[in-house]
Amino acid sequence: MRLIDADAEIKKIEEEIERSYKAIDRWRSGGMPGSSLYDIDAKVRQIKNNIADCKREIRMLKSYTTAYNPEAIVKKLEDKIEYAGRLMVEKPADKLDEIANNTAEDYIQAYIEAIELVKGGGNIEQPRI
Repeated sequence: MRLIDADAEIKKIEEEIERSYKAIDRWRSGGMPGSSLYDIDAKVRQIKNNIADCKREIRMLKSYTTAYNPEAIVKKLEDKIEYAGRLMVEKPADKLDEIANNTAEDYIQAYIEAIELVKGGGNIEQPRI
């Protein structure tokens, strides 16, 4: 299964609709050299059908459920940061306390990075090899 950014797809489709309306205006205002009225009418109908298809696709995309709720995930991660912070020892008494603090700090950093990832829409930039 592959997740898509439905909002980005809807924006692309809306841009296609806008281009289609401009194309209709161009065809109606002059068509193409050598085009008959029948050719112009047929082309305008074709473009209008494309617009209708685009609008149906937008409705379909808007009807899909979200794969996950980013705000809920961020809230859970923030709760985990708070919990890890409570596990830290203010004045470490021995090496075990230091290890526990370092571990908690590592968890907190990982949760912060996870929050940034979720807020960024899940886009992960792959390192170049």
